Amino acid sequence: MASVSTSVKSPSTSLLRPQSLRDEIVHVLQQDILTGVFQPGQRIVERELVQRFGVSSIPVREALQALESNGLLVRRLNYGYSVVELTDEEALRICELRSLLEPKVVEWAALRITPEAAAELDRRLDDLFAAAREDDMAAFFHADLLLHQCIWSAAGNHHAAKALETSVGSLFASGLANSMRDAKAGIAVPIDRLGEVEKHRRMVNAIKRGAGARAAQALSQIAAGFERHFRSRSK
Repeated sequence: MASVSTSVKSPSTSLLRPQSLRDEIVHVLQQDILTGVFQPGQRIVERELVQRFGVSSIPVREALQALESNGLLVRRLNYGYSVVELTDEEALRICELRSLLEPKVVEWAALRITPEAAAELDRRLDDLFAAAREDDMAAFFHADLLLHQCIWSAAGNHHAAKALETSVGSLFASGLANSMRDAKAGIAVPIDRLGEVEKHRRMVNAIKRGAGARAAQALSQIAAGFERHFRSRSK
């Protein structure tokens, strides 16, 4: 398995605010994982990230630990971190968990939504639409995950959000990897991205109106479509 290449263009270190170095590095690496810069199973080398970001090892190590908690990285003894690589069976088990937990979290988000969180949801939805319109699959998966993370945060239940971060994060990474491999192999990718945007729009609008049951119903439709993507591969 290859290590991270230092030839990847580094983001400007001026973008890394001192008070949130860990969070900024998490954001950049999460995007790299979900956009295919780092492949499933690829090893992530801490010292190369230290050189890339021009920071000490402390925020890099903290960022790697956060990404492990978010389900995007796994850590093995005497090996270090690597990008998560799920089997289709493992992905389906996560789908089962998601179908039970996330609809309730969406209901809580509708109950507790604030004007600030509603505005952030609109921004995330705009990003999702832009990625779909540009037919950018990698950016679409990244924008999709960021939108769902925003909803989990708005729900105001840290424990439920953490459970979803750990499980669904790896699901998004695996879903993208499968879709990218299918596309390279000339296999049609069964994802109607503009249609998915409209499903997300209905969910977001229901959350902003405080219509928890309707929002949860929209989420269930979204999650069911994602699950069908994995089931079609496991046959």
